[in-house]
Amino acid sequence: MELSLARPALRVHSADGDLHLQADRLRAVGPLVPVELPGGLPAWVVTSDRLGRSILTDRRFVKDVETWHAWQRGEVPPDWPLRNVVHTPRSLITVDGAEHRRLRGPLARALTPARVAGLKDAVAAIVARRLDGLAEAARTAPDGTVDFRTAYAFPIPMDVLGVLLDLPEDWHGTLRTLFEDFFSEAAPPERKYAAVLGIGSLMADLIALRRARPGDDLVSALLAAAVDEPYTQEELIGTLQVMVAAGHETTVHVLVNGLRALLAHPGQRRLLAERPDLWPNAVEELLRWDGPVATFFARYAAEDARIGAADVRRGDPVLVNYLAMGRDPNRYGPDAAAFDVTREPRGGHTSFGHGPHMCLGAPLARLEARLALPALLTRFPALHLAVPDQALERFPSLMLNGRTDVPVRLTATPARA
Repeated sequence: MELSLARPALRVHSADGDLHLQADRLRAVGPLVPVELPGGLPAWVVTSDRLGRSILTDRRFVKDVETWHAWQRGEVPPDWPLRNVVHTPRSLITVDGAEHRRLRGPLARALTPARVAGLKDAVAAIVARRLDGLAEAARTAPDGTVDFRTAYAFPIPMDVLGVLLDLPEDWHGTLRTLFEDFFSEAAPPERKYAAVLGIGSLMADLIALRRARPGDDLVSALLAAAVDEPYTQEELIGTLQVMVAAGHETTVHVLVNGLRALLAHPGQRRLLAERPDLWPNAVEELLRWDGPVATFFARYAAEDARIGAADVRRGDPVLVNYLAMGRDPNRYGPDAAAFDVTREPRGGHTSFGHGPHMCLGAPLARLEARLALPALLTRFPALHLAVPDQALERFPSLMLNGRTDVPVRLTATPARA
């Protein structure tokens, strides 16, 4: 069967329901599927882990949005709900080749494995403090119900970023609101525009603060590392925006999805209680089975390319569906849809990407999950959802795989104030 963008096989939208069911439907069509995005814009979606890894390392597919034919022709409306996701300030995620190496190099030299390892005690202290806060919030709630996302999953990665970037604490709540509006496809255009301006303004303020008073933080280290090949102001703002977004937004979803997976699989949870040495492996399985990024935007074909039965034309957008790739039976076997903390697939998963653009913050996200999840379930072994899992509202995004509110109770019976 010949595939073409002229006749999209499926419509994809954040309001279409369970993103895993959507990924299953797409995978059933094939490894590379023509789809219709919101607004009727055509695109390709990759569902195969093997093909996804190939495209993520294929120089024929680039990050520059100016390559997209619909963008060039002015067919992407100003209020398109995904516009600010595909058109961001210039940074290491918008360029390729030598320019990508130039922008990624200083950050890689600043965010070293030693710096991440050195954060372990600080992260453990943050986790302990937030566990106390979670307990207090549940104690004072009328029925013992507390929003896990607000009280635990969000503040931990934001507190860690506060240490890493020396972010003012009174910025944390503002950044949460701004980034949720930035990524939400349900936010009205004026709020999305305000989020773009607000994030850029805060990042510019942070750069000015660190230039005036350098310290032992990642922003200062980044500025020092980029002395030989300095960033432009736009590149600095774009890079910090990526760091803050990737450093907190995705980790929030890792912690939420991780908790949900373990509550839905009590046998796996019991196994981890008996064998805590499995936790590092369990975190990898959580990332594979229900990763924080659903569909990543985007690569664009810089030239015509024949991919299997598909003729991808120059200027076509190609989206990578990490949820489909994470449960690809051709990669993980016939039980790919099963959650198994003992699974150890060769070559790992692709939840943090693959190739030159693989996420630099992956070690930090792993560190946070490996500390925050076992500590949570050890402290509160009776923790459970206050509503059925299927009643949790999805975060309105094709890109992010998350939930907006996650009400939990920490004890088997409601707590009393």
